[in-house]
Amino acid sequence: MAVTKFSNQPSPTRPNFLAGLLARLLADLPRTVVILLAVALGVGTGLAAVLLPNPLIGFVGVLGLVVAGVMFARPLFTLGGVAVVCCLLPFGTIPVKLGLTFTFLEAALLVLFLVWLLRLAVSNRLQTEGEGLVSSPFDWAILLFIGLSFFCYILNWQTANQTDLIHSYAKLMLAILQFFAVINVVRTQVAVDTLLRVLMLSGSAAGYLGALLTRLPRDLQFTLLSKLSIVGYPTDDRVLRYVEDDPTKPQRATGTSIDPNSFGGLLVLVIALLVTQLVSNKPLLPRWMLGLMLLGPLFSLYLTYSRGSQLGAIAVIAVVALVKYRKIFLYALPFLVAGAIWLPSTFLGARLAAGFALEDQATVLRLAEYQNALDVIGGHPLFGVGFGSIATLNVTVPVSMIYLTIAERMGLIGLFLFLLIMFLFLSYALNRLYRLQSDHQQANLLGLTGGVIGALAVGLLDHYFFNGEFSHMATLLWLFMGLAVVQIRIGEVVPTRELAPGKPG
Repeated sequence: MAVTKFSNQPSPTRPNFLAGLLARLLADLPRTVVILLAVALGVGTGLAAVLLPNPLIGFVGVLGLVVAGVMFARPLFTLGGVAVVCCLLPFGTIPVKLGLTFTFLEAALLVLFLVWLLRLAVSNRLQTEGEGLVSSPFDWAILLFIGLSFFCYILNWQTANQTDLIHSYAKLMLAILQFFAVINVVRTQVAVDTLLRVLMLSGSAAGYLGALLTRLPRDLQFTLLSKLSIVGYPTDDRVLRYVEDDPTKPQRATGTSIDPNSFGGLLVLVIALLVTQLVSNKPLLPRWMLGLMLLGPLFSLYLTYSRGSQLGAIAVIAVVALVKYRKIFLYALPFLVAGAIWLPSTFLGARLAAGFALEDQATVLRLAEYQNALDVIGGHPLFGVGFGSIATLNVTVPVSMIYLTIAERMGLIGLFLFLLIMFLFLSYALNRLYRLQSDHQQANLLGLTGGVIGALAVGLLDHYFFNGEFSHMATLLWLFMGLAVVQIRIGEVVPTRELAPGKPG
């Protein structure tokens, strides 16, 4: 980056004195800005406390400005905020309406894009080395997918010209486009490691929170979760969720994710990272800490009674073991034996058996959804029915499978593009796994890739990774893909020496 140099020669003349003073201020800009901001915040907070009817409003507003300033100054902080919000407050909305009700996640992603584009513009203007545009081998497929989605949306505009539907579609596209910001903003091994730690810690906290809430009395659970209404969370009867929506049956863990199935999908991604790090030779956190962090998500995953998520977690662990860490099979053997003895006598065991036998209510409804989806796809095979309301077709969109949902929304062409993107990504990641320079980097990549595989497995029975109403799930999927691409790029250019966790490459 170009650096302006100032002369240190003193001069007795007043103009030169002013120039020197200006030069010193510019040379010490960060400290000056911090002082001015501190003064402005102090004055603003005092005025807010005096002039506003509720002093808390002023303090919250000032705190928001501070956070926004840090987010603009530190893109990595912004991306970490995206991860934390996805895990702990995915449906939180800014308590101020600006025409639309923006979620914290949307605001963080918009700031991320703005910071990235500003950095890109400045680096191009100043010809800054190392700040140019970064791409992946399958950018073209992602852009085609996004372009096709827009075409399908416009093609079926008559069913989607409502503000809430436009907003939902925009949130979904913002989650996908985040991939490009991630691969451009994250450029060092330290940044990758930091973000993975944030994902694991916040995901583990979400798991423990979900498990803890279900252990509390139901009235207390309802009261605590209803307090989140200040940031847009619901307060109706579905704050607490039960198997088949029957309060006489076991309660399902949701944490702050509202829906137990989407909560289970989130836990699958977290478990993919934690399990891989736990068996890695050079984990990002102490092994005892990782073991404790894993217990909360595993217990919460059990309490979600989400069969798709539970099977997805098993698939993730199996893939991680088959690809690199085969000692997982040895560690898992006692648990498999204990599970085979204990599980059949539990409610979950009976629920799994009923699901495989296609007998329980949820499975019957899911099969009906599949048939409806196939009927819709048969009537609109190329470009689907778009992203609007499909009341005239007497079907439910999306259906409880990501692949049928995409085919309904974007036709078989859209489904082909999505599968092509995932095939290109998985081929790229797995083919380059052993080219990385250290076990630490390989564990990072395998955990991220395993998370994507887990999402695709969960997608066989759920649609949340392609649903604007659950945009945090799509955000996590494309965040994992972006970080995996970054890890490959960094791992292939560092020297062949062993790279210790947390050390810059």
